[in-house]
Amino acid sequence: MPPERSRPEGPKRTGRGPARRGQRERADRLKAQLSARDLSVLFSLDAHRFLTTEQLIRFHFANHRTPAAAGRICRRVLQRLFDFGLIEHLDRRVGGVRAGSASYVWRAGAVGDQLLRLLADDAGRPRARRKEPSLRWLEHCLLTAEVHLCLLDLARAGRVEVLSVVTEPRCWRRYTPMSGAPETLKPDLLAVTAQAEFEDHWFFEIDRATESLPTLLSKCAQYEDYRRSGQADDVLPLVVWVVPDELHAAKLTAGITASRTLDPALYRVCTLASLPAVISGSPA
Repeated sequence: MPPERSRPEGPKRTGRGPARRGQRERADRLKAQLSARDLSVLFSLDAHRFLTTEQLIRFHFANHRTPAAAGRICRRVLQRLFDFGLIEHLDRRVGGVRAGSASYVWRAGAVGDQLLRLLADDAGRPRARRKEPSLRWLEHCLLTAEVHLCLLDLARAGRVEVLSVVTEPRCWRRYTPMSGAPETLKPDLLAVTAQAEFEDHWFFEIDRATESLPTLLSKCAQYEDYRRSGQADDVLPLVVWVVPDELHAAKLTAGITASRTLDPALYRVCTLASLPAVISGSPA
């Protein structure tokens, strides 16, 4: 894909009165040119902040007959959204320049961000930052999306039913611990899955070995505070830690088990590869 294209004028800065109505009309005209799948792509980028081309194929084009067809149609859709200014790709690529457009990492563009604000009728929504993200933050966002995709893959295989997936910050929970100072629990993802007549609720924490074991155990302690506060939902989700490898999984599991204040039954620790078995309760 070419790095730059001329772009149609999108919605302008949110205001009030006639200006607000004009922006809404422009947003409606632009929306009328988009398919349901176009909007789904935009909403996914809004939810996860960054997604690779390959991830977008798996999210929205998995029903095509062959992977080649899925990739070709996805790239055509992305090009169209790019031409509208609704999405943009980062300078940094995944897999190197030789991978072509498949190596792009996408996010909502300036016009896309304005359209999302107007569709949500949320004038107070913060504007997306246009600078390049740090590699650490980017990799965290992409791995969180992989967890979401793992759930969708399980659903497509008929192993579980995915009832809901909520990304941050919508999955965050405000509560008041026994200390009395309000706090916010900040999981990376919240999901509800079902098998037969049973529902399972999950908080997901993504660890890329960038934090020390005491820091991870401190985050576990916050989940314990949330549970003891009595302000949790009717069903307290299990906390799933997704870690880079089995060594980190063993260390965190041992730390949780050795703690005198943590309830090991509340936690699951696994790698991305072993996550399907944790969610479905059975190996592939």
